Amino acid sequence: MSLRRLALACAVAWLCGAGPQARASGLQVTPTSLTLAPGRNADGLWLGNTGGQTLHAQVRVLHWTQQGGEEQLAPSHGLVASPPMIELAPGARQLVRVIRTAPADGAREDAYRVLVDELPLAPASAPPPAQDADAQRGLRFVLRYSVPVFLPPAGDAPAAPQLQGRLLEDGGKRVLEVANRGAAHAQLGNLVRVDVQGRRTELVPGLVGYVLPGSAMRWPLAADAPALSAGDRLASRINGAPDEQTLAVVGASP
Repeated sequence: MSLRRLALACAVAWLCGAGPQARASGLQVTPTSLTLAPGRNADGLWLGNTGGQTLHAQVRVLHWTQQGGEEQLAPSHGLVASPPMIELAPGARQLVRVIRTAPADGAREDAYRVLVDELPLAPASAPPPAQDADAQRGLRFVLRYSVPVFLPPAGDAPAAPQLQGRLLEDGGKRVLEVANRGAAHAQLGNLVRVDVQGRRTELVPGLVGYVLPGSAMRWPLAADAPALSAGDRLASRINGAPDEQTLAVVGASP
């Protein structure tokens, strides 16, 4: 299963009938990520319903890797979610436990994604009595939450990423490639260009993406991004740190 761009939450539209009306979902999931330390066997996600109608959701856990610059999700039994099916009345909350099924192993952090999918309503031909007219005749947006779960390796020393970046040309587009040779993931955010005079240009204001340990990822720079000159560098904040880290320098050797 391939996923080019993982977001904390993405909306998927289900066609329930003709008409311009849309109904927003009330599904909420917290927190936005989990880390299971080697001595911890379980943690939890809270699912809530802020809408005015009962909703149903499915919870799955998939192993998360990166290959050839692409995100890969595959079935695995390393983590399980309980319960896997949820029914939430308006205003209700439900704890979903994410449970490790084997002890921490290996020298690198392992990664998973918990996918929480809101299930669509019953067909409009047989709506429940309390269903509102907009939901019967329009589009209903069904949410998917993709929550990263990280399993650090066993050991006393904290795992950390080790990043090396370079700029490439791919199909006529300038691409940033970042490899992670460390033992823990790196979350890249707030990508900026800093020229040789120290002037800054923001290229990506928010989340750029993740690089898992032992993996490399590529991100094309926007078509309207300013031209890069020799000596310019690309920098990003890693894992929410206040200080930026240089990822690549224009004209530098790989």
